[in-house]
Amino acid sequence: MANYSMTINENQMSILIDAYKAFEKETSNQYIAFSAYKDGITIHAYKSGKMVIQGDYQNELPRIKHLLGVKQYAAIGSDEVGTGDLFGPVIVCSAFVSLEDISFLESLGVKDSKAMTDAQISKIGPVLANRLIHSILILNPEKYNGLIRKGYNMNKIKAYLHNQGIIKTSEKLSEKVPVILDQFCEPTIYFNYLKTEKLIYRDIDFYTKAESVHIAVAAASIIARYAFLAKMQQYSKFVGYNLLKGAGSEVDKQLIEIYRARGYKGLVPITKLNFKNLIKNNIEIPKKS
Repeated sequence: MANYSMTINENQMSILIDAYKAFEKETSNQYIAFSAYKDGITIHAYKSGKMVIQGDYQNELPRIKHLLGVKQYAAIGSDEVGTGDLFGPVIVCSAFVSLEDISFLESLGVKDSKAMTDAQISKIGPVLANRLIHSILILNPEKYNGLIRKGYNMNKIKAYLHNQGIIKTSEKLSEKVPVILDQFCEPTIYFNYLKTEKLIYRDIDFYTKAESVHIAVAAASIIARYAFLAKMQQYSKFVGYNLLKGAGSEVDKQLIEIYRARGYKGLVPITKLNFKNLIKNNIEIPKKS
């Protein structure tokens, strides 16, 4: 079932409840403040401030946005994937979404890639990549490890990649638009990470859960995830193992298996070597690696 979610404030929730009071339906979910059912769609307003619409919402969504005073605008969204995965690259995508693109993306069910399956990403990812102006930066494990040896941490790496991606995408546009970035550190720290860069894009709006602020961020996350899945397939073919995502216990088992079969050199092209998985599994890193 298709669904759409967005964050709403207390005033917007009151407006929503008043507008759909006649369609209210009972719910036993303790986290839901209000539910309504109308013309085949279900609307849930959560106490946390999240609104979720389920069903064929394309016709109702514009009305809801109008009621809530949600303004549509073009923007660049930037997001990253791979930062929590032991194997594979870190990928950043910066994507531009025009006013004309918004309803199309909503009709596809675009949302944060973390809430989507790999099958959904593989289906929607190429559609977005073909339609949207975007830039992708792929930092493979060996280059990642090189930056770590130079003293970079993960947040500095992300800042570096986002800055480059945003600059590249903005240069492809004829007009300046808002740039929205999911806040992974304080803005002052973000720009401090970039102090040695020759070009720094500074006009950025930082938000937590930025994918709920503008659909451009969600679109960027999907394109980045699609590229990540493609790269993981390449690395899997290269190493001869179907590489797992994440950094949990199953990944630990695979790490040990690859290490025993191929040695430390077998890990270098596919692995983020500063992850704790190596230490807790007693895999020694040669000093000159």
